[in-house]
Amino acid sequence: MNKKLIQLALATVLISTVSTPTLALDTSFQKLLDRNHVTPDSISVVIRRVRDGKLLVNHNPRTPRNPASAMKLVTTAAALQLLGPTHHWKTEALVDGTVRNNALDGNLILRGNGDPWLVIERLWLLAKRIQNQGITHINGDLVLDNTVFDQSKISNKTIDGKTRRTYNTPPNALLINFGATEINISANNSIVTTRVNPPATTLKIKNNIQLSNDHCNTGGRRITLDLKVESKKTILRLGGSYPRNCGPRSLRYNLLPHDQYVYGVFKSLWQKMGGTLSGEWRYDKTPDGATVIADLDSVPLAEVIRYVNKFSNNVMARNLLLSLNASLNTQPGTPSRGRDAIDRWLHSNSLHLSELQIDNGAGLSRVARISAADLTTLLEGMTSMSWWPEFLGSLPTATVDGSLKNRFHNIAEPGRIRMKTGLLKNVRSLAGYAIDRQGDIWVVAILHNSAQAHQSNGIKVQHQILELLFEDQPTSH
Repeated sequence: MNKKLIQLALATVLISTVSTPTLALDTSFQKLLDRNHVTPDSISVVIRRVRDGKLLVNHNPRTPRNPASAMKLVTTAAALQLLGPTHHWKTEALVDGTVRNNALDGNLILRGNGDPWLVIERLWLLAKRIQNQGITHINGDLVLDNTVFDQSKISNKTIDGKTRRTYNTPPNALLINFGATEINISANNSIVTTRVNPPATTLKIKNNIQLSNDHCNTGGRRITLDLKVESKKTILRLGGSYPRNCGPRSLRYNLLPHDQYVYGVFKSLWQKMGGTLSGEWRYDKTPDGATVIADLDSVPLAEVIRYVNKFSNNVMARNLLLSLNASLNTQPGTPSRGRDAIDRWLHSNSLHLSELQIDNGAGLSRVARISAADLTTLLEGMTSMSWWPEFLGSLPTATVDGSLKNRFHNIAEPGRIRMKTGLLKNVRSLAGYAIDRQGDIWVVAILHNSAQAHQSNGIKVQHQILELLFEDQPTSH
């Protein structure tokens, strides 16, 4: 987006939808719903020009609906304004014992502060900093301190019962690599091989996959997973069949309890770096007298919200909500304190989202609700706030990146449609900004809740609704 457009948006006066009367269904919009067999009461759509409040569509604006991942717009907008784009989370390594001759006689403590993006490469950097302090051998335990969040207040319940799916990973103040394990499978003429990334000393793989002569494109890859979680290790038995002519395949799962995962991944990494770790692990609060020997700042918040919005990362969004208690100067982080921070921020900026019901901040929920009017009020309000350019830049860009990389071709030039998607069974949503060919900014919210919404027809409906905005405008040259 050019500087002129940003200046235009930042100078915009917020126009509330509360006083705007609901428009009768436009003929073209009504025909759009009819030809796609969408019942009018199953969908809410608001498309409004920021400059003057002109409404293109204003259909069922106040109906509370499940927004799925479009709820991340609320969480990331609040975090950006409350914490600032340069906010960092600090992960610390502390020693409780004595260091001599490259050995720690005592415990090493990893103290998390809620970093949503502590991936394996950054964990390696923290481990390297620990070794730079003269520690190679740890003659004690690895203590995991995640007490900056109150884990007892965090729900581990999933909406679909699929606890091993990475999108259901629960948040944690010491979140390592999203708790995800990637299983890589490949085959040649004689054997099927498997490896995991990142490796963990607490994960044991038993590969019983059989070679077959089936074809890859006819369902020949039939992999089964049998998981047995024990107190100190997890055993994964891989079975099924894999065609000898198939290329490699990768599967991502949340396989280990998070304490096993952190310990197993750290120990494996530590050993590869030439170190040893003799003890076990436990969750505990850092004892008085422990000394910080290394720390690692996260990437800045502006980068975090790009991952959250562009790729719809649920556990990152949930960690973000739990971090908002920092703006209230309260400890530890809980979902309710995160919601309180959002409510106070909305109130202080006169953003009245009367239908908002937020629970985990990610939209991975069957109880979360918001209206299309509320979403456009939020989006329009952000255009006049300090960090709107960073917020805008975090959204998926149609035909370019994120969840919109392969969508909305032939509607507008790249960069003109920047929106957050949402998808659950019976739910499909889309909300964000469209910049028309005259340079005007429009806020858009489409919330579709029906038995057909998550199917391919739901995408087609969104595509045709956006065409209403661009179809009568001359193409720029």
